[in-house]
Amino acid sequence: MAEERMEWRLSAILAADIAGYSALMGADEARTVRDLKGHQSVVLPMIGEFIGRIIDTAGDGILAEFPSVVNAVKCALAIQSRMAERNAAIEPERRMQFRVGLNIGDVVYDETRIYGDGINVAARLEGIAEAGSASQARYTRRLADESISTARTLANSSSKTSRGRCARITCARTGSDRHRPPRLHCRRNHPSRSCRS
Repeated sequence: MAEERMEWRLSAILAADIAGYSALMGADEARTVRDLKGHQSVVLPMIGEFIGRIIDTAGDGILAEFPSVVNAVKCALAIQSRMAERNAAIEPERRMQFRVGLNIGDVVYDETRIYGDGINVAARLEGIAEAGSASQARYTRRLADESISTARTLANSSSKTSRGRCARITCARTGSDRHRPPRLHCRRNHPSRSCRS
């Protein structure tokens, strides 16, 4: 029997979910599902706008791949910015905030799905991201940092580890006018000892 040939490619992986989704469901299941669908109708098309491909959208989760790490990072920033706008008029306890994990690595792919440890790493990074922020592997940051313009350069407001080295992008809303789009603050800190290259 001929062995099935596997195809590999280098991809940037974005994994995201809603922080505190189970608690939201427990408090009001019908409203949570309705709110989630509303947010997804806005957020999911953004992935295609940044030349990404949606792989899975099970429950509150999103798994997507991008041929460019720069586009993956820009998409993560855009999603968090758009969600900050949408959450501005919602009571704090009902706000939905994405946690995003970003990684780049070789994946095995077919027409509909991708496989590989790079996806697992993105999921772990998502797990340590704070609500409304994104975590990424340090080498992913380096690649993007070399390509993104200074105005959109990748931010490091703090560092955490998840079986490796990572840096965090933080999205913050500023200004007293809540109807204005949030701005993304980019501050570069020195890496902690645990995140040393």
